[in-house]
Amino acid sequence: MRQLANLRLWAALGSLAIATLLLALVTCDDCFGRDGDRIAVSPEVEKNVETTAVIVGFSSSENWRLQDGKTIGEASVTLDDGRNILIAAETPGENNCSDLDARVSCIFLANMFGDSVMWFALIDTNGERPNRVLELAGLVDMLDSGNRGVLANGWIVPLANGVKKSCGERTGTLRDFINTYGSEKSVSKLNLITDQVDEVACTG
Repeated sequence: MRQLANLRLWAALGSLAIATLLLALVTCDDCFGRDGDRIAVSPEVEKNVETTAVIVGFSSSENWRLQDGKTIGEASVTLDDGRNILIAAETPGENNCSDLDARVSCIFLANMFGDSVMWFALIDTNGERPNRVLELAGLVDMLDSGNRGVLANGWIVPLANGVKKSCGERTGTLRDFINTYGSEKSVSKLNLITDQVDEVACTG
């Protein structure tokens, strides 16, 4: 009788072991090379404009450029507020500046984590008063109870308290303005002194 009980115990343990092994094989993602064709997807960095300044100096490693949305090589920007910021290799970014070597002709915008650049954009100034106002795409949405705005190009910008709405007719609230004019019929004006969008203007 005791021998029969031992046999039943060992049979139960054996069944449990086999079930555990089968479960591990079924749920294993990379067993037997099944993971070989999987493509790793990196989460997209938020294009949150936290730092904005006029570029007064730019230097880079040889053949520095952006490829597939990330930098090849390193670069350093000197800003009009005296900061020197390193843009490391493989940093996500955008370069729409026509001449980085021309002093005070481009603007640096970035999402920073401490001294590290998480995402950046280099764009031309608007020509007149480059230290004052930067004209950007129109707003398409607001976040954080109206403290931040989403531009048509996906950038997220700080909004001033009481954004001025410049248009030929009554525009109501900022939300009303966005719903009426959106990205195709308006522009946003970023104040480079306060680093906030303090005015939106309709263009048609």
